[in-house]
Amino acid sequence: MNGNSHRYGRSGVSLGRSAMALVTALSLAGTLNAQTIRGRVTEQGTDSAISGALLLLLSPEGEEVASGVSGESGAWVLRAPAPGEWFVRVERIGFAASRQGPFRLAAGTELTVPLEVSSAPLELPALTVESESGGCGLDPEEGEVVWRLWDEARKALRVAEITEGSIAFLTETTERHVDPWGTPIGSEQTEFATTAGRSPFRVPPASDLQARGYVRDSTAGGLAYYGPDAPVLLSDTFQEAHCFHAVAGDDGRVGLGFEPAAAPTRVDVRGVLWLDAKSSELRSIEFEYVGLRRRDELGIGPEASGRMTYDRLPDGGWILAQWTIRVPIDSRVYGGRSYKLYQETTGRVTSTRRIAEHEQPERRAPSVYEHGARRDTTSP
Repeated sequence: MNGNSHRYGRSGVSLGRSAMALVTALSLAGTLNAQTIRGRVTEQGTDSAISGALLLLLSPEGEEVASGVSGESGAWVLRAPAPGEWFVRVERIGFAASRQGPFRLAAGTELTVPLEVSSAPLELPALTVESESGGCGLDPEEGEVVWRLWDEARKALRVAEITEGSIAFLTETTERHVDPWGTPIGSEQTEFATTAGRSPFRVPPASDLQARGYVRDSTAGGLAYYGPDAPVLLSDTFQEAHCFHAVAGDDGRVGLGFEPAAAPTRVDVRGVLWLDAKSSELRSIEFEYVGLRRRDELGIGPEASGRMTYDRLPDGGWILAQWTIRVPIDSRVYGGRSYKLYQETTGRVTSTRRIAEHEQPERRAPSVYEHGARRDTTSP
């Protein structure tokens, strides 16, 4: 994966519906007379604003009914689907979560609640080796490490999912040919596009990917390659079909590996979610395809793979900032040896802006055809 060699053991743990209640969001829509609870998240003892925190509105039974992300000033707002008593859970990447309440909301009312969260950071476990236990089963100690890694990755994915729903993106996508070391060969084609209210990296739903595969025939006559985005990774479908395990990293990283729980009948994916060991922030996801026909006849070099890089916005939001999928298509001889030649597609977010609440989704941005321009970057 991008020149890095990773070993994927058969150890892991399945993250399914029964064990991941916090991952399941009901996404209930508010009504015209919705009950609103809002406030500001600050650091305990300092009154410093906390941006990018995940806010969850919970019923007394712990059921999630609404979610949001705190802004640059720490401000947040949640809308309850009905009057009653509600709790607010605050989740911050790299810190312990807190649950506060209950808060009583009468019909059509608004309540302002200041929230303070702990300033004591969590430390991710230091990893030196990978487990060799079989199947999806882990012993309790290994399982605790996996859950801690997943909990931090999950926070970043949830924040990204929510943030991207309120952002307009300007992106550029480049297609080019590269050798196994990433050196460009020939010309490049670049396309500019604007998307809004959704991630510019679009893939089918997890259920469709599981049923039809991550690689399939495209409408253009070739093959379409997909990667696992935040909604896919957070889905019960993905978690129930994959095992998770801890992976030792380098450069201050620790990894959460994933792979199919059983031999796939369609093309699937395996890979690693890489987290910063100090901040617990999700930095990147690297993946490769399982069940895809190998192209060894093209020469030396890795098979088809992808990489997604996440980054924080100035106001604390979290987004997928860059993504690459590299597919072997031909070969080239270097020093008497044949090496794979790849088609590489890379997308990059060049700028963002927040979408105002009153804007209509279909009017938030022009289409790709209205805004986009295609050019040969080697031309004058």
